Amino acid sequence: MIPTADFMYNYDYAKRLYKGDGDFEDIWRRIVGLGADFEKIYEEYIGRILKSIEKYSGYSWESQAEEFLQIYVVDSAPSFAHPLTLSISDDPVAMLEDFIYQLANRNMYFGFKTDELKKKCLKLVVDYVMQDLDLKKVAKSDWDLYHKTIKQYLRK
Repeated sequence: MIPTADFMYNYDYAKRLYKGDGDFEDIWRRIVGLGADFEKIYEEYIGRILKSIEKYSGYSWESQAEEFLQIYVVDSAPSFAHPLTLSISDDPVAMLEDFIYQLANRNMYFGFKTDELKKKCLKLVVDYVMQDLDLKKVAKSDWDLYHKTIKQYLRK
């Protein structure tokens, strides 16, 4: 089952992670505004993104305990997968790519012998998903996710 998700605008959480110097009230309005803009992009692509991540990773969303993902939106903090926290950006394509990376990280959280291997696998999945969305071309790699999944490559 593909998980459902919803955006969470939690003032206290965002303020705790904020590392900037500006007035947080202004930053909060920016978070809510850019977050609302990103939600429109999210609505258009989320089904395709989740299916593509599953297709290229080889790991089903059903193997995850969660049926529902909460997406926290913040500013001036790096994005991370647990809890899924997305840093806003004025560049919606970069924000979408970052979001896909965090989702892929949630989907493929085990089976890696090194951090370098995990980063390589996550980048490959993100690149292939972005190509499916016609937002990026996949660079040449020794791993072809059109023929084998990450899970299959890891089991060699």
